[in-house]
Amino acid sequence: MKTPSAQLFYLIKKMSAAEKRFLKIHFSSVKSHLTELFDFINAQESYDEKIVKTNFSDSLISKNLKVYKVQLAELIMRSQVVYHAKRSIRSQIRILLEEVDILIEQFLIPMAMGRLQKAIDIAKKHNETGLLVAALQYQFELERYVSRQKVKDPFKGDGKALNKAMKTLALEIELVQLVRLLDSSCVLEKDKRDIITALKNIPHKDQLKKGNNSAAFLLAKLEALTTDNLRDRIRQQEQIIEKFRTDHYNFFNSKYSYIEMLSDLMDSYVLANHKSEVKEILNQLGDLFEKQKYNAKFLYLPAYIEAKHNFYHGIVTHRLSAYGPISGLDPTVELEVENTFALGFYFFEILSNMTTGESESVKKLLSVLQSKTKPRFHNENILLNLIEIIDHYDCDNLRTVNYLLSSFQRKLKRGKVFTPFTVATYEFFKNITKNPEEKAIIAKQFLSEISGFENDCVHKLWMQFHLNDWLDCLVHKIKFSELAHKKSSMERTSFGQPLSKDYLLHTSNKQK
Repeated sequence: MKTPSAQLFYLIKKMSAAEKRFLKIHFSSVKSHLTELFDFINAQESYDEKIVKTNFSDSLISKNLKVYKVQLAELIMRSQVVYHAKRSIRSQIRILLEEVDILIEQFLIPMAMGRLQKAIDIAKKHNETGLLVAALQYQFELERYVSRQKVKDPFKGDGKALNKAMKTLALEIELVQLVRLLDSSCVLEKDKRDIITALKNIPHKDQLKKGNNSAAFLLAKLEALTTDNLRDRIRQQEQIIEKFRTDHYNFFNSKYSYIEMLSDLMDSYVLANHKSEVKEILNQLGDLFEKQKYNAKFLYLPAYIEAKHNFYHGIVTHRLSAYGPISGLDPTVELEVENTFALGFYFFEILSNMTTGESESVKKLLSVLQSKTKPRFHNENILLNLIEIIDHYDCDNLRTVNYLLSSFQRKLKRGKVFTPFTVATYEFFKNITKNPEEKAIIAKQFLSEISGFENDCVHKLWMQFHLNDWLDCLVHKIKFSELAHKKSSMERTSFGQPLSKDYLLHTSNKQK
């Protein structure tokens, strides 16, 4: 999470030249302390608080920098709201409602009614359900207000429209909550069953899906993602994509929902092993981010899916990470561990580097991620600790491996609780360290036992990141540091197929 200072720096740097001019002309003055602070921060390549304080050492800014930073951030936001008011539909509606407030206070009822009706019409046209509910509620407040003043022909609120809008808003909220259950990279079967049950209880689903608002999109997305038959799921997702391409959908931030939908479809293509279709979507996403103004953080989801696909097939180059600052190997970029898919991308970045022998890169990213996940991401942190042991084992750092195993044993003795899979994996490490000549047999035995931990959270992460590939390497006496090359020479049969099976097919075909 960025510090307030870093967020202010980022906010200033993301402003366009026109936005900065607007701020300087309309919201600041030449001699203002805030203007001076804005100009100095804007000139910095990266934010450095010490340099800021030194530069303004003879000014009130240095003594009250925290206060001035808060004031500058508020000034920038006010400027941004006004600058984008005419361009943003939501801003237009909100400003109209504020005008209605002022006109009611002045008892200028006809003008208030005109502004209110305009806000309602715009909200209906652009499917701004939340703001439509607010505008229709204003109608009832206005009706009550004028009727108490005994005005002739009092204004009548549209009760039917309000009830309909509130039902739509309630449905949108319910669908967003259901989508959130699917937003984790490893969905529990119970959650999936709950979503399917909830979808069955939504009335008039077929009619709702024909709409062009966010509820129609979310409903179609949920039905597709909960379809078990992969071919049917892909067909449904392709239909949703076609609606985006023909501008059928009309709701706030629909362009980001389009990216989300392309990502979902790419994930299905990955599972179906449709390599050419995956490549096509990667090209489409790359073109979108090249040609249009998107926040690069929206690339975390598709970049994670691309990394997952590439790791499975031994592909070492990533296209999407080049369009935003999401590579964990760039020391100038702060890791976004709060984002589920960013964290998944970093995991695959570590594993990909392990399979190409980039040991130094692995250790750097692994160390940073371990420190950042420790406070909040317990299971992910445990998996990183397991990956650290794998890395040291493969680099023949057995002394470090034994130290890490002893540290784990001490934690167990002190009463710290770990999942059964975690304990079993540490026990496995201990066995292969003590009996190196039997590591292939021990790994094969452990592989046969792993399916018994399917409800274990750490096991789910282990499987999500294909760490059985490392066990397969032990069984077949393949160096993990050469695995990317081995995978790239194989024609892998289907996504999720164990590496052992594909490797045996590959070697038997070569012998023929």
